[in-house]
Amino acid sequence: MSTREAVGFDPEELLELEMILVDEDAVAALAFLKRAVWNKIQRARQGRLKCHLDNRETNPVDEFQQVTKKKSD
Repeated sequence: MSTREAVGFDPEELLELEMILVDEDAVAALAFLKRAVWNKIQRARQGRLKCHLDNRETNPVDEFQQVTKKKSD
């Protein structure tokens, strides 16, 4: 996978990250990565995963049927 993601941290998260590094707490580090990093990346990806047909007001199947019907007439 060759995509890049940017993750922003609020001040509380930065403080938590600093405490994890100072304490060298592996358990807290993994929990932080899952919550503060991975979940944000997943939410960002879900926001981009949209079909190009999602925001259409008309049904593409109906449009296709109309076009093919006109061509056959």
